[in-house]
Amino acid sequence: MKSSSSLFPVTLARADILGDLSEDIYLVKHNRDPDQSVQVAVSRIGLVGSSHGESRGFPLVLVHGSFTNKGFWLSTKGQGMARYLAEAGFDVWLFEHRGHGQSPRNDDYSANTVERYARYDLPAVHEFIHEKNGSFPAWVGHSLGGTIIATAVAAATMKALPAFVMMGTQVVRPNPVLQLPLAGPIARAVVAFKKEVDGRQVKIGPENEPAGVINEYLARHSLLGNWILPSDKTRLMPAWQTSQIPLLGISGAADTTDPAKYCQKFYRAYGGPTEELLLGKENGFSKDYAHIEMVVSKDAANEVWPKVANWLRAYAS
Repeated sequence: MKSSSSLFPVTLARADILGDLSEDIYLVKHNRDPDQSVQVAVSRIGLVGSSHGESRGFPLVLVHGSFTNKGFWLSTKGQGMARYLAEAGFDVWLFEHRGHGQSPRNDDYSANTVERYARYDLPAVHEFIHEKNGSFPAWVGHSLGGTIIATAVAAATMKALPAFVMMGTQVVRPNPVLQLPLAGPIARAVVAFKKEVDGRQVKIGPENEPAGVINEYLARHSLLGNWILPSDKTRLMPAWQTSQIPLLGISGAADTTDPAKYCQKFYRAYGGPTEELLLGKENGFSKDYAHIEMVVSKDAANEVWPKVANWLRAYAS
């Protein structure tokens, strides 16, 4: 089968129609990870009947958080923030972490980490979308999705990144549970035994997370934790404080998962041009937004999505 890319093997796995939306699902086999079985799915969303190629508009990549998949951005009925952005004229792509949604499990699944996503997967998808569109995309991440993008920014793994958006993202809050005696070692022992955490079993979401990602979280959010690249212990905050790519940092006033004050602390540590958006009544919003509803809710559709689109238009060149 002929590759959809001249850069590395890319398979058009499926072409679907969701009502009046088209969805082309590509499997990118970049062969950059130590595990050569890695393939990641990226879905291109378009309007049925619209022209393809560069005329689709400025490209965006949406990255979901932990324990979920691209359905966070686009429901099976074709509704969601991804649809809104496509209708607003953007070339919308949905990235799925390894083993989530349409991304198959790689052989070394339990060892997957945010570092490996940021070091190998995001740059490959970034380059593939540039090849298909003609422009390098901006990236939008929610929760862990934002952490993956921030890690790529701090580690400088993506070239010519025009702008990025983080929603409910932080790496600076010590997790209160991990402050309890032996909580960290017990959690790591359980994860090492199971090799992954089942999102449905713990009632967090429809997908699992591998041990590597969970252990990164436990190390990052412990009392003495730091945001690092686990492979060589490189601290990422110094590079974060000198990066210059435009950032839109969004926090939810009622977010208890990644509270606003910690998201804001993280965004304000960034060195580049930054705009913040606190989603709460104090700032003229109809409600104080929680972690999920800042993206998935009727109120977000009316109040949040348009602000993200308007901010991104400034970098659509």
